[in-house]
Amino acid sequence: MSEKQQQYWPIFTEKDEIKTFWNKKSINFAKQTISYQQLMKRISWKSNKPTEYEFILSEEGVLFYKKNNKVKGYVQLNEDISLKLIDLKISNKKTDAVKVIRIKRTKDIFIYIWNQDYQYTFQFLKYLCQFCFVQNLDELYTLQDIIGKGGFSKVYTLTPNIRLPNQPFNYAGKVYNKNELLSKKDLKKFYHFIRSECYVLKRINYPYVLKLCEIIQMDELLILVTEYIKGGSLYQYLKDRKRLTELESTQILLKLALGLQQVHNLGYVHRDIKLENVLIDKDQLKLIDFGFAEKICRERLVNGQGTAGYIAPEVFMKQPYQEVGDIFSLGVIYYSILSGKAPFRSNSYDALLKLNKECQIDFSELRFPNISQKTMYLLKAMLQKQPENRINLQDLLNQLTISQILSPTHNMASTQSVVDGSVGLSFNHLQSKNTLKSFYQNSQNSFTDNHSQISEQKPSKQQRNRRYKSQSLDKKGMFFKSSSFKPSLRNIYQIKIEQSDDNISQTDLEQPIPQENLRFLQTSYQTLNYKKFI
Repeated sequence: MSEKQQQYWPIFTEKDEIKTFWNKKSINFAKQTISYQQLMKRISWKSNKPTEYEFILSEEGVLFYKKNNKVKGYVQLNEDISLKLIDLKISNKKTDAVKVIRIKRTKDIFIYIWNQDYQYTFQFLKYLCQFCFVQNLDELYTLQDIIGKGGFSKVYTLTPNIRLPNQPFNYAGKVYNKNELLSKKDLKKFYHFIRSECYVLKRINYPYVLKLCEIIQMDELLILVTEYIKGGSLYQYLKDRKRLTELESTQILLKLALGLQQVHNLGYVHRDIKLENVLIDKDQLKLIDFGFAEKICRERLVNGQGTAGYIAPEVFMKQPYQEVGDIFSLGVIYYSILSGKAPFRSNSYDALLKLNKECQIDFSELRFPNISQKTMYLLKAMLQKQPENRINLQDLLNQLTISQILSPTHNMASTQSVVDGSVGLSFNHLQSKNTLKSFYQNSQNSFTDNHSQISEQKPSKQQRNRRYKSQSLDKKGMFFKSSSFKPSLRNIYQIKIEQSDDNISQTDLEQPIPQENLRFLQTSYQTLNYKKFI
C-alpha cells in the first residue's frame, strides 16, 4: 500500500492517544444503567499476575472494574478500541492456553480479561462488541450465501458459530474488500462514509432502523454485521403490488419518519432515502444504508451526492443540506407508494436530474384517485421546492400520529409506539406513568367538582341523554358502548406537569388506570392537540 492508502486502511484501528488504560477520575456510577456484569480475571500490559475483579458494562458503553465494591477505574468504549479473542498462556507451567479477550486502546496499551468458564468470556465479548470493533471472524460467524451487491461491497448471510440464548439464527454481513476499496478514486470520501454509517448505526437501537450488531475489522476485509431481514426492499414490494392503499402508505411513512427522527436527534442527516433503502417483511420495516449520512451543517453544502429522483432541490442550488432535505426524499417515497409512479420519471439520467431540479410535480386527482385531501396536503407539504416552505419532521409526526390514531380502521397494536407516547407529540410530558396517573386524577377530580356543582339541579331529559354519550375505545380504535369514565378536559392545559408526579400517593401508584379509560384519555388529549395544531 502507498503511504496515502495506509491512512485509510484499516478503516477501524486503535487511535487513542493515552498513557494509561483506565480513567481514574471520579464518575457518578449510580447514573449508569448496567447492561452486563461478571467476575473476570485480568492481566494488564504492566503485570502478568492474574487478578479477579468485578467487571461492569453500562448501556452507555462505559466499562468499569470494581474491587471490594469500590470502582477502581473505567473507560468509555468506542469504535477506536479493538477486541480480539486470543489464546494466552497464563504461566510458564505446562498448562493449556486460555481463551481471553484482549481489549486494546493503543499499540502498547491493552488488557486481557477472561473467566474460567469460556461461556462467560464469550458472552462478555458479545456485549463489548456493541461498542468496539472486533478482530475475529472465524470464532464468531460463518459466511454463507451472497444475497446482495453494492458499488463497493457485497452482502452475505452469516450464521453464528456459537449461538447464545435468544440470539437469531442468521445475520447479514456487508463485506468490504480491502483491494476493491483502495482502488477507488475518492478513497478518503469512502473512508468517511463508512465510518459515519457505523457511527450512526452503533448509536441507534430502534425498531425502524437497521441494527448494526458488530464491526469486524480483518487484515483484508471489513464486515458490518447487521440484523437479517428476510423480505426485500420497499421498491420490490411496490413493484409487486403496483400501488399501496392510503392507510398502508401512511403507516409506512409514519414508521420511516420515526426512524428518521432517531437519525436527526444524533445530529445527522441520512441523505439517501429511497425505496431501495427500505427493507420490508410482514410487519417489519427498516431504514438502511447510511453510507451517505453526514453531520448536519447549516452553513454550507458538504456533499452533493444522492440518488437522482430523490434529491432535495436545494442541493442543486448549492444550499446546505439540512433535516428538511430528508423530508423531501421521504415525500418522494410517499408519492411513489400512493400513486404507483415516481414524481420524476425519465429514461435518461441527465433528463431525470433536470426534472428533479425543476421540481414540477403532478398532484392531479387523476394521479391520486380516492386519496383524501388531508393526505394530499401532507404530501404537498413534504415536496415543497423551497426548503423553508417544507414541513419539518416534528410537524409531520404530529400530523401523522393524529391521522393514525383517529383513523376508524386504525389498529392500535400496530402503532403501540404512538399510543405509549414515544412519538414526540406536544404531549411529551405525559409519557411517564406517574404523570398519566396525575392527569387521570385531575380529570376525575374536575369531573367530580363539576358534578357537585350541578348535582342539586335536576337534569333535563336532553342532559341525561348527552351524559351517556361518553365513550371508550375498542381494540380497533372504534368508539363503542357507554362508559362510566367521563373526564373533564376543561383545564388540561392548566396542569402543572413538573409537579404532577409528586402529587401521587403510593396507593395511587399501586392502582393502575383501567386500560379502556387510559386509551380514551389519551385520544381525548390528542384530539385537543390536533385542534390546536390545525
